[in-house]
Amino acid sequence: MNINMLNPMFWFSLDAANVNGLLGKGMLGLFLFLFLVGIVCRIVLVQKTHDRYLKLIGKRVVSFCVTMGLLGLVFFFFSYEEIRLFGARIWYAFWFIGFVVWVAVIARFALKDIPSLREKNIKEHAKSKYIPGRKK
Repeated sequence: MNINMLNPMFWFSLDAANVNGLLGKGMLGLFLFLFLVGIVCRIVLVQKTHDRYLKLIGKRVVSFCVTMGLLGLVFFFFSYEEIRLFGARIWYAFWFIGFVVWVAVIARFALKDIPSLREKNIKEHAKSKYIPGRKK
């Protein structure tokens, strides 16, 4: 680990991040991977998924992957072109914080909210079969 990474001035300087090395290629690969996973998930979600709750999770994952991949590619482009303000390292820190928060929100939704929505739907369905109405 580079000792400069612990210095706040390293992150808050307006100098563009160096993305020419192996780490830069890894970042580019990660951003492209996220973007492509979002596109593939969108195609699979439309064609193959019939579960309503899986579609809810899938829509969130698709928007997460496409947004974070595209933002990362834009930051990488600005860093590669060495544009001072938009290629600064602080944008990668913000991107990483947003990545972690968004993953936590999706995980909470999938692990906590979806089971409660399923249970609520089952209770409403069980209750509605005794209520007169239009037959399906």
